[in-house]
Amino acid sequence: MYFALLIPSVHFMWVPLCLASVIVGFVWGVSPALVTSLVGLLAFILIVFPQLGILRMNFVTAVRTLGPFVGAQVILAILAGQNVVKYWRMYSAEQKVSTYAQELATANRHLEQINQELERANHLKDYFMMRAAHELRTPLTTILGEAQLALRRLRKTKYREEEVFLSIRHFEKVEARARVLQALIEDLIEISRFHTDEQRLQFSRCDFGNLCREVVENQRIGSNRQIELQLPCDPVVIQADDKRLALVVVNLVGNAVHYALVDTTIHVCVDMTPHYMLFQVHNEGPALSQEQQAHIFDPFYRASCAEAQFREGWGLGLTVSKAIVERHGGRIWVKSLEGEGTTFFVHIPLQAEP
Repeated sequence: MYFALLIPSVHFMWVPLCLASVIVGFVWGVSPALVTSLVGLLAFILIVFPQLGILRMNFVTAVRTLGPFVGAQVILAILAGQNVVKYWRMYSAEQKVSTYAQELATANRHLEQINQELERANHLKDYFMMRAAHELRTPLTTILGEAQLALRRLRKTKYREEEVFLSIRHFEKVEARARVLQALIEDLIEISRFHTDEQRLQFSRCDFGNLCREVVENQRIGSNRQIELQLPCDPVVIQADDKRLALVVVNLVGNAVHYALVDTTIHVCVDMTPHYMLFQVHNEGPALSQEQQAHIFDPFYRASCAEAQFREGWGLGLTVSKAIVERHGGRIWVKSLEGEGTTFFVHIPLQAEP
């Protein structure tokens, strides 16, 4: 009874219309819900209001009676429509994400197939390079052997005619070029073995200090250059393949000798920590640009200063050195600044894993 006195019966007539607007808003959105509210309001004005005498009320009473519910109906319709809009937007976003994920998965599969094909092609390239180098090694060894034999015979001959001296010079050129090609073939075989995992390092106890002494002494005698070697007081003993590491030291010290300025000293330094060994080779020569430093370890790459000075070489020594160092679990890099020279660094753990 108290509710009937407080709330006129006309108020409850708006409940079905509000419910209808909410349902339409949830199903179709804001615009259909507002149209539903407008149609319901017109129906009430033309049919229900004359029977209830609402049209005879003054304006203030009509607004107080109907205003809150009309406003509530509009707000409910807008909220319901916004929820639907958000839902459809989320649904559309989910569909786009799902489509993108499917496209990405398809692209990944294609990319994986391409990577596998590239790996197979790269493996075939390395295998072909190794086989070709092996096939070239035998005839080149024969050429070198025949040239050396001819030189020995010519040098032992009793006749010292001009033709003999010319023949000796010709065979010396043949021998020199054959040795260069032999070095190239050996480097190609070395690189191919590393790439095809056919190269197995023989790890053992290696006195790196003694190894550096031998290489530096040989380079001093062969180049007649000043080379300073700095070693720690304690023996530098690491687990490594000493023959392969010797090749790294020979390549780095040999490069420093080749490209150092005349009458300058090459500095070779070995440092020890509890966990790793650091090997450095420094020379005072032309500085390398950032681009040259980025490509210095690439196969067949030679710096512009090397090309300009017509120095012999194929640009494979540093590539081989990098492969050997990385197989020892280490890394190799270079620093070069104008006026400060160039320094190569080799960082190798003391207990490298095969």
